[in-house]
Amino acid sequence: MLGIWILALFLLGTTRGKEVCFERLGCFTDDTPWAGTIERPVAKLPWSPEKINTRFLLYTKKNPNNFQITAITPSTIRSSNFDSSKITRFITHGFLGQGEETWISDTCRPGALY
Repeated sequence: MLGIWILALFLLGTTRGKEVCFERLGCFTDDTPWAGTIERPVAKLPWSPEKINTRFLLYTKKNPNNFQITAITPSTIRSSNFDSSKITRFITHGFLGQGEETWISDTCRPGALY
């Protein structure tokens, strides 16, 4: 009987159904496909964009040593050195990194091997 109660409490503790919504990004739930799958077994909702503070650092041949920060707003992209006719490469530091690694900016310098 005790085993049945423990199992019932365990199953109640795994109940899903939470949701979080962000402007421009939409809503995310802690249900499939965002959790409860083999690839994502833990049901965790994403943090807010403000907490994550994603930055897009643009290095070009015109600014190889200093980055420009471009955002989602088209006017800031147009005023940067971004040129859609040129090859663009994206470097991401990974899920658990904080983006403080120097190898990222070193890779963007002239003569870097990539």
